[in-house]
Amino acid sequence: MKTFLNKLLGFGAALLSLPFLAAILVPPLWAMDESGAEMIVKDDYAKRISYQRYSNLAELVTLICDDASVVFQGFYGPEAVEVSPFAVVSDYKVHKMTMLGITLADQMAAMINREPAANYITENKFPQKMEGVIEEMDGYLRVHISGRNLLGEGRSYVVNVEMSEPVYRFLHSYVESYKNN
Repeated sequence: MKTFLNKLLGFGAALLSLPFLAAILVPPLWAMDESGAEMIVKDDYAKRISYQRYSNLAELVTLICDDASVVFQGFYGPEAVEVSPFAVVSDYKVHKMTMLGITLADQMAAMINREPAANYITENKFPQKMEGVIEEMDGYLRVHISGRNLLGEGRSYVVNVEMSEPVYRFLHSYVESYKNN
């Protein structure tokens, strides 16, 4: 019994002295490297709107359009840009116009018009376009915005957002339907 108590006392003493020894023997951790250079923090815009980070529908539309406008900044020339309402893709190749698609297109048109135009010098001018497709996939809203500038170059922006009940209702507020193809 005496050896058991001696072992228990030795184990307790070792356990209590471990934090003190670790503080002395282990070198301090550095938050930055030792070069003295500043850390660069990149603002990842895709993470801002990914998982229920929006509080209401208006904020969701604003966040999507703000992030997309960064992608399209300096892309379009001084000519007019044709912005089509974003269609909702459903079964059987039917594209439906909804209030969400019209609102996103309207917001993108406003954001494109406030940006300064790029100065393109070209003989063959293509009509500048912006269009989008909205799709519901397993509880997520997928928005794909694509555009073409005067040079015929294309650019796209895609975002997936977890769908809330107000977004679902706005997505299914149909304005008109037509068959495409």
